[in-house]
Amino acid sequence: MQKHLESCVDNHGKMIPCLMHPGQSYIECIDGCKAIQKCPDENSQRDCRQLFDDNEDERNSCEEEVKWCISYREQIILPESDGAITVNNAKIVNTSENNYHSQRGYIPWTQHCIDSSGLPTQTPGQNSVPGPDNLHNCYHSDGSTPVQRNLSGPYAYCGIDSDDDGTATPIICNTTFIGGFVSYNYDPRYRPWYTKTKEMQEPNWSEPYVFFQNDQMGISYSHPIYKTDEDDGRKVFVGVLALDLTLTGIASFLIKNYDEAENIVAIIEEAEPNYLIASSTGTTGVKKVLKDDHSMPCPEMENFALASEICTTVRIPVAELKNGFMERVISNSYMIQKKNGFPPSRLLPVQSKDDTDDVEVAQGVHASQTKQFSSVGGINWRIMIMSPVDIHEDDSILPGDDMFPFLVTPAIIGSVVCMALLLLFTKHRGEQEVIASDWRFTGAFIFGCALLNLACLSLIGPNTDSLCLSRMWFLNFFFVLALTPLFVKTWRFYKLLGDGTVIPRRQSISHAKTTLMMIPFILFEVLILTIFTFVDPSRAEEMLEYDDVGVTHRIVCTHENSAFFAVQVVYQGSLILVGCVLAFKTRNMKKEYRDNQQLMLTLYNIALVGTVILIVANVVKVYQGTIRIFLSVGVFWMTVFSCCVFVLPRL
Repeated sequence: MQKHLESCVDNHGKMIPCLMHPGQSYIECIDGCKAIQKCPDENSQRDCRQLFDDNEDERNSCEEEVKWCISYREQIILPESDGAITVNNAKIVNTSENNYHSQRGYIPWTQHCIDSSGLPTQTPGQNSVPGPDNLHNCYHSDGSTPVQRNLSGPYAYCGIDSDDDGTATPIICNTTFIGGFVSYNYDPRYRPWYTKTKEMQEPNWSEPYVFFQNDQMGISYSHPIYKTDEDDGRKVFVGVLALDLTLTGIASFLIKNYDEAENIVAIIEEAEPNYLIASSTGTTGVKKVLKDDHSMPCPEMENFALASEICTTVRIPVAELKNGFMERVISNSYMIQKKNGFPPSRLLPVQSKDDTDDVEVAQGVHASQTKQFSSVGGINWRIMIMSPVDIHEDDSILPGDDMFPFLVTPAIIGSVVCMALLLLFTKHRGEQEVIASDWRFTGAFIFGCALLNLACLSLIGPNTDSLCLSRMWFLNFFFVLALTPLFVKTWRFYKLLGDGTVIPRRQSISHAKTTLMMIPFILFEVLILTIFTFVDPSRAEEMLEYDDVGVTHRIVCTHENSAFFAVQVVYQGSLILVGCVLAFKTRNMKKEYRDNQQLMLTLYNIALVGTVILIVANVVKVYQGTIRIFLSVGVFWMTVFSCCVFVLPRL
């Protein structure tokens, strides 16, 4: 025992006594560690006789669950007589009354220099501190003194060997301290996994913490150990059986099983702030930082003991993982899953970008899904799987795409043709046939058609929130803007001339009054668009589609529900339908009122094209890029045909 107590070393490798320092704690037995008391867990603290006084079976069952713990107390090493120290903000003075020991030794826990097989060694260039991953020279904590501790002698007994005649012979481990470079005063009864198990008296998993011996972050599974007292049959707690798992070890397991797979697997704590446990990318969610400044990383150094003195290990919440593309995938995927409430049967897409010097160098889309994992003993994790998916880009049309000309050409030609027809029409506005056709409202309709074609250019570009909202406004507003003059013109035509079968009474409706009638229809459309801009605007939404080939990622412009679509169909459809009915009723007008034929043909054309576009967009399964091309072509035909119907016969 004495040799053990003299086996500690200082920073330079010099042998010194293993003595505790003032302020350190030690365990002192009560009555030679023979005194026992009820353990602090709830079952042991129950008064079984009082609870089940009338039921002997339940009382016996209750008493069987009572555990007893050995009584000891924690003492503190104090300075020499009349000295004082501060412990937990309390000043403690060493006097004869407190009887605290001022000097006490301990049996050290010694770490060794090890080789690639994990065995103690001192061969220069072939040893490591503390693991075999990076072999180099082994130094004491001063960073310069090589470890040379070839002590010999009966320092520890490793077991008992039996001779042929049955004589028990102790086995002496005379290599116990070969390569020992640092010694610790280690007592497991202070460690959190031990004290927690003693308090709970049941198996449990610890929260991740820094291991004492190697400064690595890990978790411990602890199971209480009992013995039965021979005298009274009590169940006595005598210790803890613990199994340690480093976070690096968990990451190595994930890497081994998923290294060749495209999927990424990550384990995250369920409790806030959602620390990362490990991932199949090798990320463990821990980093070494300076003890004095956690914002500064620990410098690379071969001397493990010196690094332990100036550095510490801290954990990283999953939201703060930003080091590289894979960490961004994990971080972004978890935050999106959390935002959506971790849907159990739904894959969620996430786009992740990596950047170096503020320049994007990588981009990818993954589909993520999580599953809660809970275990007896306190583990509450969430396992998340992220799989790369194919990116489908046919929902948007960008400059340079093959389909780009098919969208732009009709929009530009349509607007140019409509504007040219408008100029021709206004140029001949003094002619009798143009005057009779109510050229002001016809011109307003043609101008609206030109703007509607230009509005189709908003369909160019990616699906973003701002572009989706602008498309919602431009297309609907300019459609109503073009339709309204046509509608009020048809209504005025019907009010003044009737259906042509009877002579109407003499009346007049001025241009100013007719113009004022247009304003409510336009303002009502603006009101609809404004309400839905705040209530349910068109937004860019990521979605995943499943087929026999795999999973495809899409970004589409959509609303949360179909309310906007229904309101627009009812409102705009009502304008077209009423206009068609009024135009149909005026079909028998005299030849000098030839506008009735153009009105009926134009409104029927708009109704037909609009119906076809609605069917294609909502019944046929096509991508939004295809629908936009179809919409651009449909607007081109609808507007150019209608403008030609009004203008060309009068030239």
